[in-house]
Amino acid sequence: MKKILLLILIIAPFPLNANENAKEKKIAKYVMENIQKDYVNCYSFYKVAAQSFKNAGKDKSIITSLENSADVSLKYNYDLGEIMGLNPEVMSQMTKDNVNKFVELAKKDFSLLAKDYGMMCKNLVENPEQRTNFWEIKGNKKFK
Repeated sequence: MKKILLLILIIAPFPLNANENAKEKKIAKYVMENIQKDYVNCYSFYKVAAQSFKNAGKDKSIITSLENSADVSLKYNYDLGEIMGLNPEVMSQMTKDNVNKFVELAKKDFSLLAKDYGMMCKNLVENPEQRTNFWEIKGNKKFK
């Protein structure tokens, strides 16, 4: 939860005027929505990867690490969803739907899924501020 509070402080600077305040609020909302989606995607990726590695008989320590990363992603997904006022049942259904989507993607091409999400998710879990900065830069471009 401390990281979530840090995230909010990072993305909610104190603006000087009303127009800047409205822009900053839009950017903050944009960042939070996208980070929350990233956590849903990373949870889905880690769950699918862990199950794939289990099915392939891979080392248990790798599987445990993937499952732990999934747990972290899920926790932050729900923490951000709560801050954003999302209904827990809606978040649960969105998460289930996303996991199912990732299962289908993995069946088609697991290596592509790993390429698309592996490093991003690793970086998100280990250094969420970096991903926050990524979305803040995009938000500043979007809401000029």
